[in-house]
Amino acid sequence: MNKIAYLLLVSCLLQGCAGTRYSYTSLIEENNNTSVLRLKKGDTAELLAIGNGFPGWWGYYPGVISSEPEIASVDCENARSAIPFREPGVLFGGETCNLTAHEKGKATLYFGNKYALAVDSYDEKYDVIIVED
Repeated sequence: MNKIAYLLLVSCLLQGCAGTRYSYTSLIEENNNTSVLRLKKGDTAELLAIGNGFPGWWGYYPGVISSEPEIASVDCENARSAIPFREPGVLFGGETCNLTAHEKGKATLYFGNKYALAVDSYDEKYDVIIVED
């Protein structure tokens, strides 16, 4: 009985670990050695799901910005997941960042540290192409 109680406690505590789900990776299309995200005008897609938890982010918090917010904007909002072991966390919550396609055109998404993220300081970048319906 003690072992079962211990395992339940450990599994509950593990749900509080900080982590990130990089949802945008499933949206990337490879065209001639170029990585592109393609969306239709009016579509919304999840890019990141970030879980706050133990031991914390230690100064690096994942984030994303768009070079052309009037074409494709990024909105991040606080969230919690009802599904255990999925970001954002059940216990500590976190945030999800979604990309919304406004107009036909092209923009660049920059991924990196939210607190120091700029066009000239990023970890990864991808082009996003918005097409008509």
